[in-house]
Amino acid sequence: MLGKMLEDKRREFSRKRKMETAKNVAAGTVIGTALGAVAGLLLAPKSGKETRDDIKDKSKEVTENVKSTVEEKMEEAKDLKEKISSDLKHNIDGMKEAKDAVAKDVKEGYKDIKKNVKETSENVKGSMDDAKEELKDLKEETKDTVGDVKEEAKDSLENSKK
Repeated sequence: MLGKMLEDKRREFSRKRKMETAKNVAAGTVIGTALGAVAGLLLAPKSGKETRDDIKDKSKEVTENVKSTVEEKMEEAKDLKEKISSDLKHNIDGMKEAKDAVAKDVKEGYKDIKKNVKETSENVKGSMDDAKEELKDLKEETKDTVGDVKEEAKDSLENSKK
């Protein structure tokens, strides 16, 4: 997921760099065309009217070139915006799915832990009850044994007196 996001960022950066390069090339082309046209007109041996007509024609040509270049770049920018929006929506959807999967895993893990704690608690309670029973039995056995020992000691004492 993170690798895909990094790859998308790298591609976006590359697109921006290419877009900037394309803008610079377009601007250079327009400026070069304009300078070439002006230089050609000024250096050409023509009459004033012909030169003005040439300047007017070249101005229209440059204007059309600029309009065409701007329209192309606007269309490229629109396409890039749509692509970025689509990629962003896709990434957001992917993150939502990942978040939902993590939430589901956490919820299931919580249920498992809760179940294990309940089972462990029941096992401990059962062990405690068993230990209590064993202690009661041991207490009874100890009482019986103490009683038997007392009895034997009493009998021994009486026998030794005889």
